[in-house]
Amino acid sequence: MFGEDFILENDEEILEINSPKSQLEGPFVVVYKSIPERWAIVAFDWDGKPCLGIRWFWDKSGNPISRGYPTWFVIPSMLLNAVLSGLPLDFQFRDRLNRFLAGEISGEQLKKK
Repeated sequence: MFGEDFILENDEEILEINSPKSQLEGPFVVVYKSIPERWAIVAFDWDGKPCLGIRWFWDKSGNPISRGYPTWFVIPSMLLNAVLSGLPLDFQFRDRLNRFLAGEISGEQLKKK
C-alpha cells in the first residue's frame, strides 16, 4: 500500500505517513515529489528540531519501512542546502522553508501560503 500502488498525486496521503510518532511532529508540507521516480521530500520536526525527510514509493512497501510501517529517512542537516539547491522550488516557498529549517517559523506557519 505504501509502495508502487501508493497514489503520489495526493499530498494529503503523503502527509499521513507519520511514523515513528514518538519522534516525528508533522509532516507539515510536501516540499517536492517526483511522481515518475516515485519519491517525496517532506518538512517535519524530528525530536523537536525542524528537518526534511525523504521516502521512496516503489516495490511492495516503499523505503524506508520499520516494523511494517512506512517511515521517513531524515536528511542530515549538512546536506539540506545541496538537496534543496537541486530542486525547482518557488522562491517564496524556499524562503519560508529556509526560515522553518533555521527555527524561525513553525511547521504550522510553513503550511500557510
